[in-house]
Amino acid sequence: MHELSLVEGIIQTVGELATANGKQVKAVSVGVGELAQFDLRVIRELLAELKKGTPLEGARIQVRLERAKVRCLNCKKEWSFGDIVSPLSKDEKEVVHFFPEILSTYSRCPSCRKHYLEIEEGRSVRLAEVKFED
Repeated sequence: MHELSLVEGIIQTVGELATANGKQVKAVSVGVGELAQFDLRVIRELLAELKKGTPLEGARIQVRLERAKVRCLNCKKEWSFGDIVSPLSKDEKEVVHFFPEILSTYSRCPSCRKHYLEIEEGRSVRLAEVKFED
């Protein structure tokens, strides 16, 4: 379960920030990219349980999905990941789901029809915001 290590890292990082600032954590926002392949429900449950006894204990925690964005390196237009993969076959979609870095092998830009696609956002997990008590 990769979610456990992820949540432990979030708690450790926010705990270190709280210690460095000498303040209690009020709220934490975590963004999980749609291509990161983590279960948001599991992350939420683990955060709720593992924050007990840490600087995050009284904090409001928000975990939200961040949609992936794809940019064409040729025409510079930006698309949602869903727009780019929707024309693919079921088998191609499955391959790209597990290996998003090969998106350009199967997909083209809807505008210029080139294969020069790059995933700009939505691949990682990030600590989007940490708020501290005044």
